[in-house]
Amino acid sequence: MAQKPLSILISGGGIAGSSLALMLARHPSFMLKPIITLIERSPVPRTTGQAIDIRGPAVKVIRRIGLEQKIRDRHTTETGLAFVDAEGRTIAQVDSTGDPENQSGTSEYEILRGDLAGLLQEDMEAAKATTSAEFRVVYGESIKSLEEQEDGVAVHFTNGKVQDAKFDVVVGADGYKSSTRALLFGDELSESAIKPMGMYIAYYTIPRIPEDDDLWRWYTAPGGLAIHLRPHRNKTTMGVYLSITGPSRAKISEIDDILAQGGDAEKKYLREKFRHMAWQTERFLAGLDTTDDLYMQSISMVTTPEWTKGRCAVLGDAAFATMGVGTSFAMIGAYTLAGELSKIESSSTADVSAALKTHENILRPLISKWESPPPFFPQGFNPQTQLGLTVLRTALRVAFGLKIPWLAQRFLGGEKKDGWMLPEYGWEEEKVLDAK
Repeated sequence: MAQKPLSILISGGGIAGSSLALMLARHPSFMLKPIITLIERSPVPRTTGQAIDIRGPAVKVIRRIGLEQKIRDRHTTETGLAFVDAEGRTIAQVDSTGDPENQSGTSEYEILRGDLAGLLQEDMEAAKATTSAEFRVVYGESIKSLEEQEDGVAVHFTNGKVQDAKFDVVVGADGYKSSTRALLFGDELSESAIKPMGMYIAYYTIPRIPEDDDLWRWYTAPGGLAIHLRPHRNKTTMGVYLSITGPSRAKISEIDDILAQGGDAEKKYLREKFRHMAWQTERFLAGLDTTDDLYMQSISMVTTPEWTKGRCAVLGDAAFATMGVGTSFAMIGAYTLAGELSKIESSSTADVSAALKTHENILRPLISKWESPPPFFPQGFNPQTQLGLTVLRTALRVAFGLKIPWLAQRFLGGEKKDGWMLPEYGWEEEKVLDAK
């Protein structure tokens, strides 16, 4: 084990960064607990966001680090997915399987991003009080520059909330537009790693009404437009998702311009874009007047040729943003990175660099299978024409009406059973809970 505690800087307080900080602080294999500094550009914790889930090997991760029951306790209560028409009538439906090892479109670990972020923050605070790790979290701070030197990475900070210093390890977990990735690999490579999907989604909360249930309801109209309504655990609000998909996987400059202008411009654009749609669109657009948590973003994948460089690494969306399994990959990546760092014998550049590279070599085979989306996604699920919509609905009726589980899973682009094994790293796994 390292002869002195590793000093580790994590840039980004989202799911990937918070998971890594928590696992480093609580890891059972460190002889000397690391000194952890977690910085987040936002001035306050971000505890809002859409529904996300835990799938595949990430289920074992949350069991090993003691989060399974806490995540189950915060389940959104979603029971399945129903595709609906303009009148709200169900075209096709797939219910939750109740099996964590073979999940449907609705996960057994479905949780709001804000709830998972809050849970990780709570456990980080507990880790600060119950472990010997030195641990600090600083909001409103980011990396201005970094330079790898013989004995560490010299980091200069933007706002002076953290004193400029050297660190043994620097990890960029600052999202798909990662500024840390650009500092490590250059602006050109960093920008080229972002692969637009031609899709934009606005998320926000509206009041729940008696007619709402616990299904995820999905309504699609020509023009690449779709509306999703999903339940919240509190039973007083619902999540609305308005999505716009272009005919190809490319940026839509008109929408990018709107995103640059912010909230009021986004609301105006969404009202105009969706006003002609049926179902409960009038209710959903009225909700824009009162919501205080609207968040609109472009959907992109990130594929980087390298995740590590010397003592530095990128993690989560900064390295491998993948729609549908991004949260799972962020937690798996944090797990393997913390595990490999726990095994090194010194804080030398050679040992640190080797540990980071081993983490990458272990994880690459899993991530690489998801680097290309299905050929029909997202455009096939969000057709531009009425004919395309008719074809989609016919396919949905066949895939789900036959009630053949593997066919429905394949249609949804379900989990890939590839035999990848999660390393152990000395964690004592929680007792596996019975599915609810």
